[in-house]
Amino acid sequence: MMQHKTLDRLTLQNLINAYCFETGLGDIIAVEQQDDIQKQASQNKPLLVLMLLPSNTVMVVPVDRVSQLGQHRLAGTPLILNKQVSIRADSKLDTQLDDPLQNSRWIKSSAMSLASLIIEDIVHRYKDKATLDANGVLKRWIESYEGLQIILEHRNDEIDDIIDYQQDFIQTEQNLIYGHAMHPTPKGRAGFYGAEWAKYAPETSSKTQLHYWLVHPSCITEEFVDGESITTALKSKLQADMSGYQQQLVDEHPDYKLLPLHPWQARFLQQQPWYQKLLEKGQLFDLGELGWYLHPTTSVRTLAAFDAPWMFKLSLSVAITNSVRINLPKECKRGMHACRIWRSDYGTQLKTEYPTIAVLNDPAWIALRVDGKIIDETICILRDNPFTEDTQVTNLASLSQDHPTRFTNRLETLFKSIHKRTDEPLEQVAIQWFDTYLQVGFIPLIHMYYQHGIGFEVHQQNSLIELKDGYPTKFWARDNQGFGYIAEYATPLIDAYPELISEGECVIPEDFADSRFAYYLVGNSIFGLITAIARTQLVSEETLITTFKECLMALEQQYPHRSLFDLLLRSPTLPFKGNLLTRLYALDELTAPVETQSIYVDIPNPMMT
Repeated sequence: MMQHKTLDRLTLQNLINAYCFETGLGDIIAVEQQDDIQKQASQNKPLLVLMLLPSNTVMVVPVDRVSQLGQHRLAGTPLILNKQVSIRADSKLDTQLDDPLQNSRWIKSSAMSLASLIIEDIVHRYKDKATLDANGVLKRWIESYEGLQIILEHRNDEIDDIIDYQQDFIQTEQNLIYGHAMHPTPKGRAGFYGAEWAKYAPETSSKTQLHYWLVHPSCITEEFVDGESITTALKSKLQADMSGYQQQLVDEHPDYKLLPLHPWQARFLQQQPWYQKLLEKGQLFDLGELGWYLHPTTSVRTLAAFDAPWMFKLSLSVAITNSVRINLPKECKRGMHACRIWRSDYGTQLKTEYPTIAVLNDPAWIALRVDGKIIDETICILRDNPFTEDTQVTNLASLSQDHPTRFTNRLETLFKSIHKRTDEPLEQVAIQWFDTYLQVGFIPLIHMYYQHGIGFEVHQQNSLIELKDGYPTKFWARDNQGFGYIAEYATPLIDAYPELISEGECVIPEDFADSRFAYYLVGNSIFGLITAIARTQLVSEETLITTFKECLMALEQQYPHRSLFDLLLRSPTLPFKGNLLTRLYALDELTAPVETQSIYVDIPNPMMT
């Protein structure tokens, strides 16, 4: 029963927080301001009140932790206000209501009914703007609900592991239990069914081998920054692990090349007409699963192991959160150009200037080519794999998440450990930790933005924090397909790498870069981190927001008259990605033009005085 209540609370918490942030609706009623009806539902806690259209339903939920940054921690599942009326024997409704308090009561509904009411409300409010996919969102929400249920069942006896002090890279990647705090369907994975869901989920501590095809060289496209042929290097490293059958096929076709696939994707692609055609021509042989046992990371389709030479980012025809996760050639090109920059003398200069900033490069990719056309569903990107089991590195999302059932998080574990070691007051440790993060990560990224025109799309999942003695010591940016080059500041880079425009399509104007920087690095990462630190109750959100604002003001002294600081410090609103609206509008973030691939909303700017 406890797990069921936790499941309902967490899945509705994500949906409600997304709804409130994206619509600007929902009122927090403090305990001392509540009327008698509200007090019946509030458990003597602040109460979040929603007035839902078109049924004029009153929905309330008590709140354990109120956040001015939108990430409220709910104390339970919502209740619905039911106006009691009587029905006479002749079945006619008696509309004569007495005292409203005496004729009203709070009722419990199923989580799905509550989700339906919220989705119906937002569809009603936006119905004149577009045709919205309410059924699709509800379906995704149910799938996410079922996914979280699988996770909680698998991790029930070891759920406290997510707040352990010592965690290596793979542990933190597999400890993101309930996902993006402001996403309505964070565990939606349409395409995985039955036992497949747990088999390929990072949160169930799973691991799998990749599936390999042996393919005629004329049907392979490959690119490798660090050598002549990534397929040759891959074959060399896998040969010792091959079975007799696999080795025989490789020996009989010495010039054929290896193509790695996610095992689910390999089965999915066997249904394509071209697959049978290649088999019949002898241009493709199915080797089956082979090699390292790899662990899915937070993105699900990127897999890693400490003993593997690379991480593997694979195309996966599964709708994960907002999109079907298919690699695109232009993304591969972006990754290659970014890798060449960071491997060059220019990159060496960047590492010297910004020693606390590092990137996970993607130095190679492989894809199947049929009739001269790259099959995007087969693209495999190979990523640097620099971490060992001794490296204390964590993605910011896992670090910032609440414990599902207790009022704590991993940050509190770190703070207490630092306090025990140094005897510094816990409040001071929390403030100093946040300031260290700004010094190690945020401030150097601002300098890189203006001095070199490089911007990183580093939301919490793509922000990797290396820790030493509990404090941040290095900021790793991953997924370099999301690196952007600001036209106004990156002229030397663009002149040296004109392909950034022609092939990578990743040169962007300053105003667009500002808006994305404001969301990814501030709204998503910094605000999420502030909320998480404040959850420890060692320091308030207000104190941390003030610290961040002072940091921005100091940076503006170095870069005066820049539009980013005007936006962050003086605009009454900030752009924030609306994942609920993006889902309702059925937008695909991977295939739509970058300017229209997501819905952005305006949220109140907490830095405004």
